[in-house]
Amino acid sequence: MNYLTIFRNWLPYAAIITLLCGIIFIATQQSFRSTADDPQYQLIEDDAAAINNGADPKSLVNPVPAIETSKSLAPFMIIYDASGNLIASNANLDGKALTIPKGVLSYIEEHGSDAATWQPRSGVRLAMVGMKSNAGKVVIAGRSLRKVEERIARLGEQVLFGWGCSLFGLLIVVIFQDWLTKKYIPG
Repeated sequence: MNYLTIFRNWLPYAAIITLLCGIIFIATQQSFRSTADDPQYQLIEDDAAAINNGADPKSLVNPVPAIETSKSLAPFMIIYDASGNLIASNANLDGKALTIPKGVLSYIEEHGSDAATWQPRSGVRLAMVGMKSNAGKVVIAGRSLRKVEERIARLGEQVLFGWGCSLFGLLIVVIFQDWLTKKYIPG
């Protein structure tokens, strides 16, 4: 058995398998992460439309019970006025009102909307979406990424397992091919 020949025959296919597994992981991970924003888009669009139609922002956010963002998976809402003053919120972090950084509010004021992952402290990652209403209010919705990140971790394990099995299976095929070639094709 010529190990160098086996390796040379195995390596290009192993590279292709590695590339495909990487593409599968990245595409699926991005899909998981981007769909984590879907409930927030629905909330901010509905609330911005209600504000544009004259609704009182405080009536759109039920402050009781406040959502503890470090523990709950529930979506939450935060509404600011054009000056960056908090109007209504049902989001807490460690028992205190969750406050959005002024830079984020300024960005939404300037660009009309934003979507981002925010980590207000270690162990808490939030999918946040914000939109400026026609009435000048900034409506922000968010939710924990805990379950999404658990799915992404499982995806990584599954792709890694599939990658390892594929490389091992390919090695067996290449070794078998080398054996058949030596046995039936005189050299």
